[in-house]
Amino acid sequence: MSGGTSLKADDLIRSLKDQFSQFSDRRDPLRIEIPMEDFLISGFAMYSLKFPSLLNFETEMKDKRNFSNMKGLFGVERIPSDTRMREVVDEVETEELRPCFKKIFARAQRSNILANEFSIWSGHYLLSVDGTGYYSSDSICCEQCLVKKVRDSETEELYHHQMLCGAIVKPGNKNVIPVCPEAIQKQDGRTKNDCERNAMKRFLLKFREDHPKLKTILLTDALHATLPNLDILEIMGMNYILSVKPGSHETLFKGIEKWETLNQIRTVVKEDEIGDKVKKKRIREYRFTNQILLANADVKRAVNFLDFVETIQWVGKHGVLKEKRVHYSWVTDLSIFDSNCEEFARAGRTRWKIENETFNTLKNQGYEFEHNFGHGYKNLSVNMAHLMMLAFLVDQLQALGCSSFRRAFVRAHETISRLWEYIKSLHTFFPVQLKNWEMLYGVIFEPDEWIKVENLKRE
Repeated sequence: MSGGTSLKADDLIRSLKDQFSQFSDRRDPLRIEIPMEDFLISGFAMYSLKFPSLLNFETEMKDKRNFSNMKGLFGVERIPSDTRMREVVDEVETEELRPCFKKIFARAQRSNILANEFSIWSGHYLLSVDGTGYYSSDSICCEQCLVKKVRDSETEELYHHQMLCGAIVKPGNKNVIPVCPEAIQKQDGRTKNDCERNAMKRFLLKFREDHPKLKTILLTDALHATLPNLDILEIMGMNYILSVKPGSHETLFKGIEKWETLNQIRTVVKEDEIGDKVKKKRIREYRFTNQILLANADVKRAVNFLDFVETIQWVGKHGVLKEKRVHYSWVTDLSIFDSNCEEFARAGRTRWKIENETFNTLKNQGYEFEHNFGHGYKNLSVNMAHLMMLAFLVDQLQALGCSSFRRAFVRAHETISRLWEYIKSLHTFFPVQLKNWEMLYGVIFEPDEWIKVENLKRE
């Protein structure tokens, strides 16, 4: 790592706490016993240590050893109760959390991790964006809740929260760098449900405001391959590779059919052999053209089209020929040629990293994204989701740029869930106070050496 900016947990968390200390506090100054930053950093710590609930976090923090470790690892002076944390965090304006993401992202830029690990095509970055749900209830709701009717019922309603999330991704890189999400929720003064398309407009405008000079290529599903969205992207100077489907882009695909009859579609076919034990034949077909209409509504809005089909064939048991086939289509504002069509297809398929490496990780690898950590009356549910995403961001940057984290990960047999178990166990049961994250990771990857050092100190 170069650039002089540390991506170690101690430095990242210190940076976050400094940002939290600047949050507005509407409480009576004469009655404040716990500073605002301790509420927010405690919530962040709960996700960082992968506690399954606020109640579990509060119960464990009653142990004096856990409290001393919280002070060493997170700089917390006083840990609030779960009830008080819900009350205070509920009042925080969600937009105050946005600068936290920007500040941590800037550290990734200064460290050169962003450029070295994620840059493609002369300094561009792929930004994959998609929506996901993280809360639903038939009884508990807040002012921002989306509401929908329960199927086969005229009176029952379901309250739920959704969020539009984005992350910087790259083909072949298992890690992602999440950016500040945008809640899909009822807006102030409105009774009508919000939708993902409206949230996308807000997301893009805020993202460009936070990162005005970042060369960005947007990756989304077919929902967002619309003329209004392309207009926004053009104004903001952002490129795109957007999925398209025949059902939702009828004009485009009718144009493709017509151009095929006129031999205006270029086709490139590549074949190779993959597999070790079982040899498989892989056939990749790229069909593309430049400057074709996306929709009739704007005859000046031409796009470039790429269609990709990958077929894998092999002989299974009893000599039966088997086949697996995937098919994707995209539009882009970047010119497509024989020489780069394969790279475009790889980039387009990277959109799935927002689902696999982000949502799947948050929901199934310790962060408990779909668990209700507190709903509140105003902003609690959304704010807790943001704190979770900040913990995920810090974990991802450590995996990319912190040697101590990576050595501990190797010690955990390169299983992230096992590493979280090691960290939580040391935090809860280790007999000596953990003074910082470097010490915690050192105990994981060099336990014998650490014990020798401690014994020498005692002697």
